[in-house]
Amino acid sequence: MKFLGLALLLAITLCQNRLSVDVYTESLCPDCMEFLLNSLTEAVDTPDIEEMVHIRVVPYGNVKRVYNQATGKWQFTCQHGAVECYGNYVQLCGQNILATKYPNDNEILQVQWAICIDRRIFKPYTNTRFDEAASLCAADFGISGTAVKECANGDQGYKLHLAAAEETDGLSPAHNYVPWITTNKKHSVTDEDLILEDLVAWACTNYQGPKIEACTTRSA
Repeated sequence: MKFLGLALLLAITLCQNRLSVDVYTESLCPDCMEFLLNSLTEAVDTPDIEEMVHIRVVPYGNVKRVYNQATGKWQFTCQHGAVECYGNYVQLCGQNILATKYPNDNEILQVQWAICIDRRIFKPYTNTRFDEAASLCAADFGISGTAVKECANGDQGYKLHLAAAEETDGLSPAHNYVPWITTNKKHSVTDEDLILEDLVAWACTNYQGPKIEACTTRSA
């Protein structure tokens, strides 16, 4: 029993010492897509990366919002139009469904969902194209594409977008572009540039605990 307690304490300590990378994006931002489909994809495809760094993608970005007294809801105006808002909803809804279905193993899945949507969305960008991407990605992830679309078109999608809005708008310093990346809840242009180029290399350099195998094999 004593050894079990020590093992649990060690696991908690290691978890607490992980790096964190929070990526604030928007669904139709070209620079965001480039990062997600390159450096971020390589990171989440790296075995055991979650042992060194907790990665999150928060789809909201450069949105303007106004509170509508009549409806009691916020109205969102996304940088690239209403379709981008819908794309944010699709990414957020899929992440939320995955977190519910896999409560103990969803960190990387949530990031991979955002990447999958970016990989499957094609011009001309429309809500229908996002629905098609959601159906294809849902099949890959073993969730319901219908559930994702119902969430994106309903009150749950609005609530998830509002939560993303409050987190993004609460950043200090305030973000002024996307992708905006914080490390350990702080913004550093130096760290951000390194992560945009190669997230795995940044993690291998900055993580103070035992390095994963990729840190050795990539530098060999």
